[in-house]
Amino acid sequence: MMDPARGIRLRSSARTNTGKVRDNNEDNIHLWTSDQTALAIVADGMGGAAAGEEASRIAVEMIQEGLIDANTGGTVELLVEEDDDTLTDRMKLAIRSANMSIVQKADRHPEFKGMGTTVTMALVRNTHAVIGHVGDSRAYLIDGQDGHIIQVTSDHSFVQALVSAGHISEEEAEDHPMKNVLYRALGQARDVEVDIYYERLQPNDRLVLCSDGLTLHVRPEEIAQVVLAADNPEEASQKLIELANARGGRDNVSVIVIKVERDEVLSELEESSRSKASAYNGFDDDTLIIRKKEGSKLPFGSSESHNSPAPRERDGKVSSSVRSAATAARSTTERPTVTVPVVRSCPNESPTASGCDEDSGRAYVPLQEGRDTHLR
Repeated sequence: MMDPARGIRLRSSARTNTGKVRDNNEDNIHLWTSDQTALAIVADGMGGAAAGEEASRIAVEMIQEGLIDANTGGTVELLVEEDDDTLTDRMKLAIRSANMSIVQKADRHPEFKGMGTTVTMALVRNTHAVIGHVGDSRAYLIDGQDGHIIQVTSDHSFVQALVSAGHISEEEAEDHPMKNVLYRALGQARDVEVDIYYERLQPNDRLVLCSDGLTLHVRPEEIAQVVLAADNPEEASQKLIELANARGGRDNVSVIVIKVERDEVLSELEESSRSKASAYNGFDDDTLIIRKKEGSKLPFGSSESHNSPAPRERDGKVSSSVRSAATAARSTTERPTVTVPVVRSCPNESPTASGCDEDSGRAYVPLQEGRDTHLR
């Protein structure tokens, strides 16, 4: 069971918007909250019209059924009782069950053939976050002390694979013609790999989950500026959507903002209790106390490891300037091999046959063998 953080509460907000171009919203989001627990999900459906909406709906409902309803009776509070290993297994199982449901629905109904969805979900328990991820929706962590933002998740896109392999730069990726090609999404195969990330949060940190409708128009540093300038998560999520729409709103846009706050009342009570307890430390003169060596790192990181810079640590929180790929001790010694797939153009070929999103031009192609991926 996880030890509760002292004097901490969570505030959060979730919003989704159709945007300025699309006629329907294929994103699906959900947020379950209590004072010290939040479970957030962003799913960006693909496949065109009703198919994308159906895929993202199935993903959210199946995750709710597998992670919330089946284990906690419909509330998130009991998830605090789970250890990280058990929770990770449940998150993976819930996402994989959602994937299978989407595949089976497409098999039974030809009109849904080729549908799929991304899913990025985060369970925040006090100051601990566990994040499950498939696709190119994203999770960002904003440092409440210095305003620094890191991308926690790694996009499962062809272009990100090229960046991770060192074949192109981040700048070249911005305008790459295959930017919307995914090699991993729910609904594309009967099994799916799920990336798991762990983060330790501090008071005033913000965790942001979003669909690519936001990152299409708003850069990470701008996301940090808007969120930190807002008085609360409700204002932050609204301003981010307004900014994306003001810059064209070419896709559906979804945003979830979770803020870690210090509860001053609880903090004062706990400080008083600690002061009283300090009069007797519970040890006699012969007791040897061995403390953790200063500067030792906690084992946080991504389940997916590429050859990337070593992370920095602030008060137990591991971060890097851009974590588009994994950072941690399990990094590989060689760059992943990327084989360029043949992708047909959506406008000129059958979207269903090529696995393309008829509206956005997003396509799904499997990444060829040779890519080094290590899952937890």
